[in-house]
Amino acid sequence: MLTPLDINKKEFHRSFRGYSCEEVDEFLEQVLRDYGQVYRENQELREKNLRLAEELERYTKLEQTLKDALVMAQQTADEMRQNAQREAGLIIQEAENKAREILNQARLQVEKAERYRSDLEAMAAAFKTRLRSFLQAQLELLAAEEAAASTDADSQPGGETISEGV
Repeated sequence: MLTPLDINKKEFHRSFRGYSCEEVDEFLEQVLRDYGQVYRENQELREKNLRLAEELERYTKLEQTLKDALVMAQQTADEMRQNAQREAGLIIQEAENKAREILNQARLQVEKAERYRSDLEAMAAAFKTRLRSFLQAQLELLAAEEAAASTDADSQPGGETISEGV
């Protein structure tokens, strides 16, 4: 590629009836200025293009890293969700087992209380029967004593009897 320095160093051979040296020099200066500017802009654009290409590569790598991180985060979230569901299932199962155990213990306590109540009722009935029998025996004994006392009073001299309610 032609550089501004190449244009600046270019010399033309002089010939008879050639172009005007001043016009050629002016034109070459104008070409040199314009070409120099275009050349610098071209170099700047190439450098900028290289920087942008490097930046694009960096961003592409960053994008891939982010995609990988997102995939990893999604997998981790899925694993955590599955673990949480599994753990929740275990907790529920454990709670159900504990509830069954508590219900069984409560049933046993109710059965024990029912047996105790039944035993108390039987003991109360037996006590009532014994008390009734005892009282009946006491009444019979009292009646026998009264009968014996009234027979003794009838047999005593004087013959007075004490009647009830007098």
